[in-house]
Amino acid sequence: MVDKAVADGLGLGIDVKNSQGVLVVNVGFDTTEISILSLGGIVLSKLIKVGGKKFDEAIKNAIRREYSLIIGGKTAENVKMALQELEAQNCGATVYGRDIVTGLPVEREIPISLVDECMTEHFNTIIDNIKVILERTPPELAADIYRNGVYLTGGASQVNKLAQLMSKGTGLKVNVSEHPIESVALGLAKIINDDNYKSVAYAIEGMSK
Repeated sequence: MVDKAVADGLGLGIDVKNSQGVLVVNVGFDTTEISILSLGGIVLSKLIKVGGKKFDEAIKNAIRREYSLIIGGKTAENVKMALQELEAQNCGATVYGRDIVTGLPVEREIPISLVDECMTEHFNTIIDNIKVILERTPPELAADIYRNGVYLTGGASQVNKLAQLMSKGTGLKVNVSEHPIESVALGLAKIINDDNYKSVAYAIEGMSK
């Protein structure tokens, strides 16, 4: 067994076994896990019920409220993932859904500013919880985190403006993972293949090693 945050750290290329404090934020589909790592283990950790699913719901609700249009979860997710590209092209997001009034299928162009705004509340929840963890972090580890910044990973971590708002809200540099979806798996592979990292794993009682 390996703590998810420790595997995440290794997958991000961090040597989790040293005494330095490392702040890893994993934004997943259902939850966000905020962890302080040091000496191969977790010093502090907080799991909050905010993730990609909440971002999608916020987009669906905003479009329903502003345009009386019901869209599906997959459409909301596609809009969320395309935000960066749409912003670069300076155009809105085209969505297909059902008009609440007529009940008929329609196509609408949604401004990306609306999509950005509706997710900001959830971004702020993540940032506020990072601040809570930082307030409880021992001073020596806090100094390391100040120098190295936040390590951001997880499937929903790539959402447009999340990293920028996190940096602004915490005053820390945000290191965005190159392989956010695979970081835990990459870390586990390191533990399996490199004897140096075997000590961060532990056996379950009753199971053979």
